Amino acid sequence: MEKGEKLVVVGCSGAGGPAAMMAKKLMPEVDVTVIRKEKFFIVR
Repeated sequence: MEKGEKLVVVGCSGAGGPAAMMAKKLMPEVDVTVIRKEKFFIVR
């Protein structure tokens, strides 16, 4: 992906959260957006 492109991750409770963090780590120039529906989010 190139600078300024956007990546959208749908879901965060399973693999979505770690996938978004890894994507941002590997591609810091890309805008990462996470869409989640959970009312309460537990961080491990």
